[in-house]
Amino acid sequence: MKEFQMLLRDVEQNGQTFHYNNQKIWLEPMKEFHISCKIIDDIQAEVFVLPEEDGCLFRGKLRGKVSVPCDRCAEETEIKIDYVFDEFEGYPPADQEEILDDTLDDNRVIFKDKNALVLDMGALLWEEFVLTLPTKPLCKNNCKGVCPKCGKNLNEGICACEDEGSDPRFAVLRNLKIQ
Repeated sequence: MKEFQMLLRDVEQNGQTFHYNNQKIWLEPMKEFHISCKIIDDIQAEVFVLPEEDGCLFRGKLRGKVSVPCDRCAEETEIKIDYVFDEFEGYPPADQEEILDDTLDDNRVIFKDKNALVLDMGALLWEEFVLTLPTKPLCKNNCKGVCPKCGKNLNEGICACEDEGSDPRFAVLRNLKIQ
């Protein structure tokens, strides 16, 4: 996102703190990557940027609340975000060619306009946000999920589907004893 790019020469030599509360940083990539996530309480970011000789140090915090579907029953689950991060991004080699398009490739710090180092804060914040999300969100630890036949949420009660017993392909393993 071009609007969240900044020239590193504009950052104070002893470091500078930046605050971000523009939800566009998170909403646009959620839409682009088809992530089922809704922001409940605005996500706030605070990032301290310290340019160093061979790269840039970032220390930041993310705060807010989102809602994601439970991995077992698909009910909406609230996730509180209270995340602190430290990152270091090395500068690209001085002989790197200027990037002609608006993307920053995989690097968050690049050369642009020959000698100007540009930081993509949007990419940095998006990456840190994704790291805060659980890989397997659950509405509760003992979530029972849904019935594979009728789709009823088993947390709300037992469904009317008949129990066919166990899978006959595993019958050989029933008498297996592990010593």
